[in-house]
Amino acid sequence: MGLQNISTLISPSLLSDSALTKALGEEFVLSDNGNIVFHWADFFETCDMIKNRLETDPLLTQDFKNCEIALGQLHSIPVWVKTEKKIFQSNMFDLYHQYIVNHSKLLGSLDPYCPFEISFISGTGPFKSMSIVECFNKTIYRDFVLMYLIQGKLPRRDYRIRLKSKILFEYGGDFSSVELVSLEQLTLNGMLFSIDSEVFTKKVSASQNVRILINHNMLSEGRGKNLDELKLHLSQYAFNLLYSSSKDDGIVCKVNDFSVQSAFDFARNKKVFLFVPYDKLASSHPAAIKTIKEFVAHSKMLVCDHYLNSSKQKTA
Repeated sequence: MGLQNISTLISPSLLSDSALTKALGEEFVLSDNGNIVFHWADFFETCDMIKNRLETDPLLTQDFKNCEIALGQLHSIPVWVKTEKKIFQSNMFDLYHQYIVNHSKLLGSLDPYCPFEISFISGTGPFKSMSIVECFNKTIYRDFVLMYLIQGKLPRRDYRIRLKSKILFEYGGDFSSVELVSLEQLTLNGMLFSIDSEVFTKKVSASQNVRILINHNMLSEGRGKNLDELKLHLSQYAFNLLYSSSKDDGIVCKVNDFSVQSAFDFARNKKVFLFVPYDKLASSHPAAIKTIKEFVAHSKMLVCDHYLNSSKQKTA
């Protein structure tokens, strides 16, 4: 028996379009173009709301059990990982579990991004050169994370919103170099960016300071608006959300103030994530940071009202 097609072998259609997947996949959209969204998994209070719905809705409860059973089928897919010293035997369920819950103990601390010889047939092969993370499927990975959040196996987050936004980083002597980076999240405590790992390692990290250009004024105008008004306001910035080239919008921070972390990226892009807390930025541009924090707090109020009202309607 030859090596089967990897995507067919490890990406079974586990879940149908059930009531559970619709409920757990719900996103709260803050802009009609989808550039700012909130997902229930990004806040511990909405996690609790979903968990309460599971406990009171028999249909959702059964669907959740079906999800557990479906993911449990991954125990039956064996996998062998060959290194220079030994061959590790595992299964796809345990690989997902170990990677999501505790990266550092994946098969005896193997680097999940390094290429190894991997087989799904037997310990004698045939083998295919690939990394462990290439064995994962985006939908199944998401279902594991959502299931573990409900079960309390993963730490729950404080409130945050997800963005699709490109902004400028200026760095180097006199901030003469510039890079377009992604603003991934705004949280109650700071901002999360992503950048090409090679660019960060070879260029940005060699600088002492970075100047972040963010058009905070568009967020200032969004404070105090209800959901419909906010969507209408943000729709004006469909293609340049928070983008600015004005030095007046610059927020300076030290490169060492970033918390740097790599993360699994299904697009196979080599990038790192940079988190910087607001208290490291406030002295540079207090007005901008105050505006951003107030906007995030206002969006939190809109989100909580939405989920609270939605919960009342479902129990009425």
